[in-house]
Amino acid sequence: MKIRGVLFDLDGTLIDTVDLIIKAFEHSFAVCLNKKMPHAELVKYFGLPLRSAMRNYVNEDQVEELCAVYREFNLKYHDELIKPFAGVKETLAELQQRGIKMAVVTSKKVPMAERGLQCMGLENYIETVIGCDICQYHKPHPEPMAKALAALNLKADECLCIGDSPFDLQSGQAAGCYGTAAVRYTSFDWQQMLGEGNPDYILEEMPDLIKIIDDLNNKH
Repeated sequence: MKIRGVLFDLDGTLIDTVDLIIKAFEHSFAVCLNKKMPHAELVKYFGLPLRSAMRNYVNEDQVEELCAVYREFNLKYHDELIKPFAGVKETLAELQQRGIKMAVVTSKKVPMAERGLQCMGLENYIETVIGCDICQYHKPHPEPMAKALAALNLKADECLCIGDSPFDLQSGQAAGCYGTAAVRYTSFDWQQMLGEGNPDYILEEMPDLIKIIDDLNNKH
C-alpha cells in the first residue's frame, strides 16, 4: 500500500504557536484566578480542545469564563505571536509535487486554524481542515482523523499521521493510519510523548517526512 496522504496536527506541528498558547493561558489564569501556573502544567494538555484542557485546572463553573478570556487574548495577539517552523513550507510543497494529499486535524475551531495557515502561507497545500467545531468527539478519539480521511477520499492505511502530542498520534492509531510520526521539537515531555504516543517515526525536523514517505513508497 502506497502512502497517498498525510494528516497533520496544526499547533506545535506545522505552526509554532507555543508562545501564543502559553501567554493566553497565563493571561487567563492571571485575570480570572489571580494565579500563576508553572510552564510544565500548561503544556501538559496541549492538543486537547480548549474547554477540555481548562477542565483539568478548574471547576466546571469557571471553565466558560477562562475560555472567553483565553479566546479574547488569542484573537488579539494571534498574528503577532505565531511563528513558522523551519522547513515546513518547503516540505508541504515537496509533498504536493509528489501528489500527496494533506489535511489538518486540529483541536482549534476551523476559522482560527485557517487563519493560522494563511498567516504562514500554507493554505494552498492543505485540502481540508477538520476542527473541534465540526466533530462530536475530539482527539485522541478517531473521529477527527476519520473525517479527514473521508474528506481526502483516502483509506487509513494509505496515510501517515503527524503530531506533537500523544493525543494526535493516539487519534491516528485509533483511526487505523498506516503509521504515526512525532515531531522532536514538541513542547510535550518527550518520555511522555514516546510512552503514550508510541510513534512509529520521529521527525527531528519536518523535511525528514519526505524521506520516510519516499522510502515507504519505493518499497512498493
